[in-house]
Amino acid sequence: MDFDVRDLAPEDPRQYGNDQEFTLYYDETNNIRKLLLTERGLNVTKHDNFVLGGIVLRPGQSIGDIEELRRVLWIQKSAEEIKFDLVAKGGFERILDSRKLGQTLSWLLERDIGIHYDNLNILNWSILDIVESVVADKRFGEFLPFHRELKNELHRIVLSDLQSFLAMLRRYGYPDLAEGTAGQFVSEVRQFIQDHWPASAFPATEMLNEMLLRAQSINELAFLAGEKRDYLIEGFEDFYLHRICSFRNSTHVFDEELTVQAAIGGIRILDGGREVPFSFVDSKQVGEIQLSDVVVGFLGKYFTFIEQTPLPALLRKRKELTKVQAANLELLAQLIEISDKTCNVLLHRITTMDSDWKSDAFLFGSKPPPHLLAA
Repeated sequence: MDFDVRDLAPEDPRQYGNDQEFTLYYDETNNIRKLLLTERGLNVTKHDNFVLGGIVLRPGQSIGDIEELRRVLWIQKSAEEIKFDLVAKGGFERILDSRKLGQTLSWLLERDIGIHYDNLNILNWSILDIVESVVADKRFGEFLPFHRELKNELHRIVLSDLQSFLAMLRRYGYPDLAEGTAGQFVSEVRQFIQDHWPASAFPATEMLNEMLLRAQSINELAFLAGEKRDYLIEGFEDFYLHRICSFRNSTHVFDEELTVQAAIGGIRILDGGREVPFSFVDSKQVGEIQLSDVVVGFLGKYFTFIEQTPLPALLRKRKELTKVQAANLELLAQLIEISDKTCNVLLHRITTMDSDWKSDAFLFGSKPPPHLLAA
């Protein structure tokens, strides 16, 4: 099966740098394989952020001698490879206090090696088609410029009573709404919003309510028909394909992942007549994948910590960082800045605006919007 890069990753004038000839090395974390609606809510008890990413090399760059890094990190000879849990363990704050983590991040910075990632909030991804389906209708085009704000508000309010919202979705067969139920579904979503109206409402909250009020007359929700009932996420292979297509002049090297390999192993990604190279390798044989394992393991913990921690608590914790924690956070900030200057597509956050604001406030000290301070 062949796909053209422009079909899966259309060109965006806001992007820069992704036409370069990188070699991107990947690992992943928090791949739950599938996300399903069930009688109890979801098929999983944890829904941490899925992260796909690792390190990126420009032509002529090298990670150096991986055996030297093993010695620096005091990795036992019995360990077949460098893994994240050999560098740091525990919750995010304990991980951030790891000297070995700092040594690994410093290793990358000393060699001017950047990082890259797709960071996916899987709950937000699972419900954003509610908003996307409405704004895709030309009658609601005035709301399209604010689709991110609207999706942010929906996610924020849903989290206040997630189990009830999931139960409502399941009653409608989401994401495959039966014919003729779209208007009633929208009406019930709006009723949920009103029943859980946030104390820190702001203009986007009112806009979401207004859009849903008007959309109760809609006959069909474009992205919520012809899907598989109860399947919020059927697999994560599409994120692999999108990544490959986003860097059409690069070489992509993934850690072995049998489920994904089975899904995309027979696919060719074409840029015109040229095939975009990608492969799956044994991490034990590839030091770049081992470094990617550490990077992605850390990022997975970081992004989940950001999602789950209210901003006031984040700002308090930022003031209370130990010397090692502060140093490691600064190393992460430097790696992100290096990568963003090179190419803004390297760092891809498929999350809510609230999550982005919280991350920027915690990592860079950016000023957050007032509604988050009341959380």
